[in-house]
Amino acid sequence: MEPLKKLGVDLSRNLLLLSVLIAVLASCQNDSERRKVDSDIIQIPSSEEEAADMDLPKIEFEETEFSTGKIVQGEIVNYTYKFENTGDSPLVISSVQGSCGCTIPRSWPKGKIFPGESGEIDVEFNSDNKFGEITVSISVIANTVPSLTQLIINTNIVVPDNMKTD
Repeated sequence: MEPLKKLGVDLSRNLLLLSVLIAVLASCQNDSERRKVDSDIIQIPSSEEEAADMDLPKIEFEETEFSTGKIVQGEIVNYTYKFENTGDSPLVISSVQGSCGCTIPRSWPKGKIFPGESGEIDVEFNSDNKFGEITVSISVIANTVPSLTQLIINTNIVVPDNMKTD
Protein backbone atom coordinates (compact mmCIF):
# COMPACT_ATOMS: atom_id res chain seq x y z
CA MET A 1 0.00 0.00 0.00
CA GLU A 2 2.85 2.39 0.85
CA PRO A 3 4.36 2.31 -2.69
CA LEU A 4 0.95 3.16 -4.15
CA LYS A 5 0.63 6.21 -1.89
CA LYS A 6 4.10 7.35 -2.92
CA LEU A 7 3.20 6.75 -6.58
CA GLY A 8 0.09 8.89 -6.11
CA VAL A 9 2.17 11.77 -4.66
CA ASP A 10 4.75 11.52 -7.47
CA LEU A 11 1.98 11.35 -10.05
CA SER A 12 0.26 14.42 -8.56
CA ARG A 13 3.53 16.35 -8.54
CA ASN A 14 4.26 15.37 -12.16
CA LEU A 15 0.74 16.35 -13.26
CA LEU A 16 1.14 19.72 -11.53
CA LEU A 17 4.49 20.32 -13.27
CA LEU A 18 3.02 19.26 -16.59
CA SER A 19 0.08 21.66 -16.12
CA VAL A 20 2.42 24.56 -15.35
CA LEU A 21 4.56 23.73 -18.39
CA ILE A 22 1.51 23.64 -20.67
CA ALA A 23 0.29 26.98 -19.31
CA VAL A 24 3.69 28.60 -19.94
CA LEU A 25 3.89 27.23 -23.47
CA ALA A 26 0.33 28.35 -24.21
CA SER A 27 1.07 31.90 -23.06
CA CYS A 28 4.20 32.04 -25.26
CA GLN A 29 2.21 30.78 -28.21
CA ASN A 30 -0.35 33.56 -27.80
CA ASP A 31 2.28 36.27 -28.30
CA SER A 32 3.85 34.51 -31.28
CA GLU A 33 0.39 34.01 -32.80
CA ARG A 34 -0.33 37.70 -32.26
CA ARG A 35 2.87 38.64 -34.09
CA LYS A 36 2.44 36.07 -36.88
CA VAL A 37 2.48 37.74 -40.27
CA ASP A 38 -0.63 37.16 -42.36
CA SER A 39 -0.99 38.34 -45.93
CA ASP A 40 -4.03 40.45 -45.00
CA ILE A 41 -1.81 43.11 -43.38
CA ILE A 42 0.29 43.62 -46.48
CA GLN A 43 -1.30 46.50 -48.33
CA ILE A 44 0.29 47.67 -51.55
CA PRO A 45 -1.11 50.96 -52.86
CA SER A 46 -0.93 51.54 -56.59
CA SER A 47 -0.24 55.26 -56.28
CA GLU A 48 0.86 57.95 -53.80
CA GLU A 49 -2.72 59.24 -53.69
CA GLU A 50 -4.05 55.81 -52.75
CA ALA A 51 -1.32 55.48 -50.11
CA ALA A 52 -2.43 58.77 -48.52
CA ASP A 53 -5.92 57.33 -48.01
CA MET A 54 -4.76 54.05 -46.44
CA ASP A 55 -3.94 53.25 -42.82
CA LEU A 56 -0.36 52.17 -43.43
CA PRO A 57 2.54 51.49 -41.08
CA LYS A 58 5.33 54.04 -40.96
CA ILE A 59 8.87 53.25 -39.89
CA GLU A 60 10.55 56.20 -38.17
CA PHE A 61 14.21 55.86 -37.19
CA GLU A 62 15.83 57.88 -34.39
CA GLU A 63 18.64 58.39 -36.91
CA THR A 64 19.34 56.93 -40.34
CA GLU A 65 23.01 57.87 -40.50
CA PHE A 66 25.84 56.84 -38.19
CA SER A 67 29.44 58.04 -38.29
CA THR A 68 32.19 55.96 -36.72
CA GLY A 69 34.79 58.70 -36.96
CA LYS A 70 38.35 57.42 -37.47
CA ILE A 71 38.84 53.71 -36.85
CA VAL A 72 41.83 51.42 -37.34
CA GLN A 73 41.77 48.99 -40.25
CA GLY A 74 40.48 45.61 -39.06
CA GLU A 75 38.28 47.10 -36.34
CA ILE A 76 34.71 45.80 -36.08
CA VAL A 77 32.03 48.35 -35.23
CA ASN A 78 28.56 47.38 -34.01
CA TYR A 79 25.67 49.82 -34.12
CA THR A 80 21.97 49.63 -33.32
CA TYR A 81 19.45 51.62 -35.36
CA LYS A 82 16.31 52.23 -33.27
CA PHE A 83 12.91 52.80 -34.83
CA GLU A 84 9.22 53.10 -34.04
CA ASN A 85 6.10 52.24 -36.00
CA THR A 86 4.40 55.66 -36.08
CA GLY A 87 1.78 54.50 -38.57
CA ASP A 88 -1.72 53.14 -38.15
CA SER A 89 -1.27 49.42 -38.88
CA PRO A 90 1.25 46.65 -38.11
CA LEU A 91 4.72 47.09 -39.58
CA VAL A 92 6.51 44.09 -41.10
CA ILE A 93 10.17 44.21 -42.07
CA SER A 94 10.66 41.68 -44.85
CA SER A 95 14.36 42.18 -45.55
CA VAL A 96 17.47 43.91 -44.18
CA GLN A 97 20.65 43.75 -46.30
CA GLY A 98 24.06 45.39 -46.24
CA SER A 99 25.49 46.95 -49.39
CA CYS A 100 28.62 44.78 -49.17
CA GLY A 101 29.98 41.77 -47.30
CA CYS A 102 31.61 44.07 -44.74
CA THR A 103 28.22 45.27 -43.47
CA ILE A 104 26.09 42.58 -41.85
CA PRO A 105 22.64 43.08 -40.32
CA ARG A 106 22.74 40.81 -37.25
CA SER A 107 19.17 41.05 -35.96
CA TRP A 108 15.83 42.76 -36.49
CA PRO A 109 12.20 42.02 -35.54
CA LYS A 110 10.78 39.16 -37.63
CA GLY A 111 7.06 39.57 -36.84
CA LYS A 112 4.49 42.34 -36.60
CA ILE A 113 5.48 45.60 -34.94
CA PHE A 114 2.23 47.20 -33.87
CA PRO A 115 1.55 50.97 -34.01
CA GLY A 116 3.45 52.71 -31.22
CA GLU A 117 5.86 49.80 -30.72
CA SER A 118 9.62 50.15 -31.14
CA GLY A 119 12.29 47.90 -32.54
CA GLU A 120 15.99 47.71 -33.28
CA ILE A 121 18.19 46.68 -36.17
CA ASP A 122 21.67 45.56 -35.08
CA VAL A 123 24.40 45.98 -37.69
CA GLU A 124 28.07 44.97 -37.76
CA PHE A 125 30.66 46.73 -39.93
CA ASN A 126 34.04 45.03 -40.45
CA SER A 127 36.79 47.37 -41.66
CA ASP A 128 39.24 44.57 -42.51
CA ASN A 129 41.00 45.21 -45.88
CA LYS A 130 39.36 48.65 -46.19
CA PHE A 131 40.95 52.09 -45.96
CA GLY A 132 40.04 55.74 -46.33
CA GLU A 133 36.65 57.38 -46.14
CA ILE A 134 33.91 54.86 -46.85
CA THR A 135 30.13 55.02 -46.88
CA VAL A 136 28.12 51.80 -46.72
CA SER A 137 24.37 51.36 -46.58
CA ILE A 138 21.81 49.00 -45.13
CA SER A 139 18.58 48.49 -47.10
CA VAL A 140 15.44 47.96 -45.03
CA ILE A 141 12.43 46.65 -46.97
CA ALA A 142 9.07 46.89 -45.17
CA ASN A 143 5.36 47.21 -45.85
CA THR A 144 5.66 51.01 -45.85
CA VAL A 145 5.47 53.71 -48.51
CA PRO A 146 8.14 53.96 -49.73
CA SER A 147 9.02 50.33 -49.12
CA LEU A 148 12.80 50.97 -49.02
CA THR A 149 14.60 52.85 -46.26
CA GLN A 150 18.37 53.33 -46.50
CA LEU A 151 20.49 53.40 -43.35
CA ILE A 152 24.02 54.77 -43.70
CA ILE A 153 27.36 54.16 -41.98
CA ASN A 154 30.14 56.69 -42.66
CA THR A 155 33.63 55.80 -41.59
CA ASN A 156 37.25 56.86 -42.00
CA ILE A 157 39.55 53.84 -41.83
CA VAL A 158 43.22 54.45 -41.10
CA VAL A 159 45.95 51.90 -41.72
CA PRO A 160 48.48 51.47 -38.90
CA ASP A 161 52.07 52.35 -39.88
CA ASN A 162 53.27 48.78 -39.42
CA MET A 163 50.66 47.52 -41.91
CA LYS A 164 51.47 49.98 -44.74
CA THR A 165 53.20 48.65 -47.83
CA ASP A 166 55.43 50.84 -49.97
